[in-house]
Amino acid sequence: MITNQSAATATTLDLSLEKFEFCKVAVVLTGSTMTQIMPFWMDWVREAAPNTEFRVIMRESAKRFATKHGFEARMRTRVQQDEWSDEVIAAHIELAEWADLILIYPATLDYISRLANGITDSPSLLAALTTNAPVCIAPALPPRAMNNEIVRGTLEKLRAPSNFMVIDPVPGNSESSEVTHAWVPPAFPDVLRKIEAFRSEHAEVKSEPVAT
Repeated sequence: MITNQSAATATTLDLSLEKFEFCKVAVVLTGSTMTQIMPFWMDWVREAAPNTEFRVIMRESAKRFATKHGFEARMRTRVQQDEWSDEVIAAHIELAEWADLILIYPATLDYISRLANGITDSPSLLAALTTNAPVCIAPALPPRAMNNEIVRGTLEKLRAPSNFMVIDPVPGNSESSEVTHAWVPPAFPDVLRKIEAFRSEHAEVKSEPVAT
């Protein structure tokens, strides 16, 4: 459920997206309260980036904050569950080949810990570790998590692969406790602008002539 406060906050943000050149984006949703506002953002991004195809992959834990059928009704497309199936073509292979960007937003501490340590017990985790496409991680962390050396080390491990990008979380309110100092990802439009800047920067590096 999207709270009135969350929806009001979303409508006061900078919603501009002048450029976004990714064609096929896989958005992985995890079990964070931030997931409850993602139906709003997926509606927004379909208009802001009409030439981009978005696919939503839901962790089982994400269903506590948004429903699969709700996303499918709003997006008019099927939502992929982040679990193994009996399909002939493995889900992680298809996802890794299809996407030119994998975006984990929001990424819980459980998810980033699994990813950083190579635990591949779901299609999205295995796809993120085997794709050549950019992988963007936008953590949503509980209060005081950033004070822990293990958590900070986990984020540093995720910055190591050349195709990985970690979006630093910002201070925010915890919606599941009375503690106000949680860590949340920046607003979805801001994250997409950062990703596009990352893409442009890497494209420029690749196009530079090699000295002989």
